[in-house]
Amino acid sequence: MEETELFELLGAHRTVRRFAGGEVDEGLVERCVAAAQCAATSSHVQAYSVIRVRDSAERERLAELCGGQRQVSEAGAFFVLCADQRRHRLVVERAGSVFRPDFDAFLVAVIDVALFAQNLALGFEAAGLGVCFIGGLRNRLEEVDRLLELPSDLFALFGLCVGEAAEEPPRRPRLPLGSVLSEGRYPTDEHVLAGVAAHDRAMARAYAAAGKPGRTWSGGIARLFAAARRADVGAFYRAKGAGLD
Repeated sequence: MEETELFELLGAHRTVRRFAGGEVDEGLVERCVAAAQCAATSSHVQAYSVIRVRDSAERERLAELCGGQRQVSEAGAFFVLCADQRRHRLVVERAGSVFRPDFDAFLVAVIDVALFAQNLALGFEAAGLGVCFIGGLRNRLEEVDRLLELPSDLFALFGLCVGEAAEEPPRRPRLPLGSVLSEGRYPTDEHVLAGVAAHDRAMARAYAAAGKPGRTWSGGIARLFAAARRADVGAFYRAKGAGLD
């Protein structure tokens, strides 16, 4: 792939929530997963696993548990991305040692999954398919865990819908480059808020074009983080074996 083609692919990302149906080719899934495995992984621990959920009844139930997101059941394929310390525990205990998970190990696993998942999504997008990450998988995490019969030390983090897109959503503006790229030190609060103001103006235009006038990015952020969300997730991961202390 030429450099320009790569940047075009990266810049063309959209979140697709309406899919045309039809299975995603098994060979393509295997190629994309294999390519995703080439993502960077701290100390080569490869602390990720991905579960493809095929059963239609399970996918219907997962759609409910994710907050009524129909794309979970309607996409050509649905994957659950997991931080996997189960594999590490088995290896350590087979060697006759005691597995001692800690917060840094859990953080490494989460980062590993994120890098793997981004490669996976890019692979599917390069093949012309649409994708949608599903953070709502953590809305009712205990029920998701029970439905999929996940063992201890395996932590479901988010889902990924893949399939032929039935819509062409517009690209959402991103923060100005100067808001995310700085030299040597983090910028002043005034600089940060100036970037927020510029982004609000861009997002206000995008929202108005989508029939949602009066909305801004910072307004959504203020509502989103004004109260705790999914407050039970940390305790659930800890009960599953994560070292979060």
